[in-house]
Amino acid sequence: MDVTIRELGAGAVERVKWALYEAVSWDPDREFPPYELVIDHPELARYHGGWGRPGDLAIAAEADGEVVGVAFYRLFTEDDHGHGFVDEETPEIGIAVADGRRGTGIGTRLMNELAERARANGIERLSLSVDAENPARRLYDRLGYREVSRDDAGGVRMILELS
Repeated sequence: MDVTIRELGAGAVERVKWALYEAVSWDPDREFPPYELVIDHPELARYHGGWGRPGDLAIAAEADGEVVGVAFYRLFTEDDHGHGFVDEETPEIGIAVADGRRGTGIGTRLMNELAERARANGIERLSLSVDAENPARRLYDRLGYREVSRDDAGGVRMILELS
């Protein structure tokens, strides 16, 4: 399978929304509301509202003419941030790989490319939040993300040092 990675422009909001929904609905054993009911919830909207502002970057993996994965990062402020927030200089990332394409290395490629682009943009580290039970946690561990905190709901905050 030939996979290419490309940067998405300011119009990437629909791809970012797709990735967000896939990321939060990761558990197939948990009933999750439909996309239309949750994507504009304030907890998710903060990740895509006004997409294309300074500090936003999204990339896509494409195979056979279709998008099979998306990774992105966004800078937040102390007053408005997501669960993976560390500080105002550290973007929080999100990633999703399409069903049927997981376990093929696409996630690793997206994460490595996102880190390289962040490094090239002068960013010193990336952060994320993942449910402790999410199998993606193994990918983050393997790529060098380290746990910095946990919350009472089972969320794990992790960072990757880029320097």
